[in-house]
Amino acid sequence: MKIKLKKTKTFETMKKIFFFTFFFIVINLKAQDGSKHIPWKLDGALERIEKLRKGEVVLEFYHENKRLKNKKGDFKIELISHNFNFGVSMTQSRDLFQTDKFELYRDRVKELFNFVTVGFYWVLFDEKGDTNYANKYMNDNLQWADKNNLRVKGHPLLWHESLPNWIIDFEDMEELEKIINNRISKLINSYPKIPYWDVYNEPVAPFKSHVHPSGITRWITYKGGIEPAMKYLYDLVNQINPTKKYVNNHYHPKEPEFIAINQYFIDENVNYSAIGMQAHMQTDSGVLSETDLWNLLEDYSKFEKEIHFTEITVTSSKRFKDWEEHKIYLKKRDDLLNQGKDLYLESLDEYEIYQAEYLKDFFTLAFSHPSLTSITIWNLTDLNAWRGHAGGILDKDFNPKKAFYTLKKLIKEDWSTKTEITQKLKKPIVFKGFYGDYLGEVTIEGKKYNFTFNHSADNTDTVKVIIQ
Repeated sequence: MKIKLKKTKTFETMKKIFFFTFFFIVINLKAQDGSKHIPWKLDGALERIEKLRKGEVVLEFYHENKRLKNKKGDFKIELISHNFNFGVSMTQSRDLFQTDKFELYRDRVKELFNFVTVGFYWVLFDEKGDTNYANKYMNDNLQWADKNNLRVKGHPLLWHESLPNWIIDFEDMEELEKIINNRISKLINSYPKIPYWDVYNEPVAPFKSHVHPSGITRWITYKGGIEPAMKYLYDLVNQINPTKKYVNNHYHPKEPEFIAINQYFIDENVNYSAIGMQAHMQTDSGVLSETDLWNLLEDYSKFEKEIHFTEITVTSSKRFKDWEEHKIYLKKRDDLLNQGKDLYLESLDEYEIYQAEYLKDFFTLAFSHPSLTSITIWNLTDLNAWRGHAGGILDKDFNPKKAFYTLKKLIKEDWSTKTEITQKLKKPIVFKGFYGDYLGEVTIEGKKYNFTFNHSADNTDTVKVIIQ
């Protein structure tokens, strides 16, 4: 016997309720799965990148100060480095120095990035200790960066962490101020090729509960609090060298106090170039959504400063639910470190896929915002990665993860310019390309000439290229 169900309005309504409930549950479960990245919408991002990061370049060619007009040239022109800073921190490379892996590490850096952050933590460059190793390491890295046309940021001039014991215990604030002044002056003047500096790392954090009191925190109190102390430091660095790009960098850009100190700087006419934001996404609650990222950039763009993402971590290990859960792990890890042991979180295949997909969307949306001029990945490799997370885009053996190849495709292919042109030189060479440093080759009557030029949004004039 067959029973036919009559399709009443109630029946149809129940079907719809069931369908939408089931659909909602599936989507909600997917959203809660930390190993799954739901692709961002990225509305208008590609169009903004095309408009903001590219422009027309006009080249005129000269030989022995005479315009080449009656010759025909075969041109090959290629972007070799963006004006935008695609960066990585090299602070974790210190333990690799003078080992077999050091050059492989640096080869991976220059394969992808054009900007590096180097660490000048006071405890490592303590004038009362043995600084030979640290100075040799730093000078070697800086020479290598200069040779490979990598821009450099020094991190930081001052911080309440990573201090030598005698600074932690220091009590004479007048004398300490002289020491601070001398150290900052020495760093800026000793490394004239470093154009960027984090002045005070995490400026609104000195009196938070996780920070231990030190000579630096007592000095901040001596100066009248955070705001006047920070103004003093920025006045100091600008007296030493006002041409550098000084960055105001903090680990939690959503904090109202960080917005407030930037407003204070604006009100007090403090000379600084960039607002630095960190984003270590090691917990589910700490992961920036598409809306979070865009709103952060919009909120800080009102200050009309460059915006830098100074420290980005997207792990391929399983994230913790929130900070409270994360603290339990960190306590366990600290206990093991005190015993001479270590604790690392394993990189997982599904999270490596997540890491690659998330970073692709993050970089694309960020690169499309007009105020952003720099993004720095904090850990290149999982070896010695911060807090033991698998936060690198290389594994512990320096093999690329999916994220490395994803970023390389974006930066070196999707966001690159390579063109070949054949024409008579009586007319300028004209093409549209990403802003940055270019390398070119032109063949005229069988003879090849190489040339370089910079293509910038700030320079709309014809570029005069002299070949020899």
